[in-house]
Amino acid sequence: MSVSVIIPAFDEELRLPATLTATAEYFQSLGEEYEILVVDDGSRDRTAQVVADFEKAHPQYPVQCLSYGGNRGKGYAVRYGMLRGIYERRLFCDADLATPVEEYAHVVAAMERDGAQVGIGSRPLQQSNLMVHQPWYREVLGRGFNQAVQLLAVPGIADTQCGFKIFTADATKDVFSRCELDGFAFDCEALYIARRLGYTITEVPIRWSHKDGSKVSMVRDGLKTLYDLATIRVLHRRLKSPSPSVLPIDTKV
Repeated sequence: MSVSVIIPAFDEELRLPATLTATAEYFQSLGEEYEILVVDDGSRDRTAQVVADFEKAHPQYPVQCLSYGGNRGKGYAVRYGMLRGIYERRLFCDADLATPVEEYAHVVAAMERDGAQVGIGSRPLQQSNLMVHQPWYREVLGRGFNQAVQLLAVPGIADTQCGFKIFTADATKDVFSRCELDGFAFDCEALYIARRLGYTITEVPIRWSHKDGSKVSMVRDGLKTLYDLATIRVLHRRLKSPSPSVLPIDTKV
């Protein structure tokens, strides 16, 4: 089946050449239709030019850059790209490829096995392989944030923040057309809406490596994300649930 790959990018000129090469070569090898949409979230560097140079140097790969001017936030960038994809599956992944693009096949296989419309990479599962861990303080804060997620938004999901998620086209339109958060809590909002609409979500063990150069400030962005997290139920209080489904998880101790 065909896939649109969405890569949100803010000041990613250094990472993008290797990421675009790896992503394009992988999907080209699958022999299915695909497109790669880099969403430039108001970068101050040469992000857009790097994508243009890649397109010119590799016309065999369907890569393009989407821009809207100004820095709107990762949530806005992902939403912008997901709703403009044209293929049956929509994958969004981070520009650093902390989750290798080859994990796409594993997530899709799990979605097909479970009849799920949403497949998400999940780092805490027992079979996941964390090849390079985050600094200890980020892991501690991450666990605290997940407890807040469990309490306020999407209980039963072990990892809402891994930047590797696949939605079917129908689920993409239903979910992302309703999303409102532009910041880093957008994953939680999208999963909350998906569950309320009755879409089945499957969590899939993945390979993952911490990459230096994160744009996330643990203090500034952390506080804003917690605030946004607390607003999700209010924003979507009129959204009724027809028995949403989330598959059971097996997390590490």
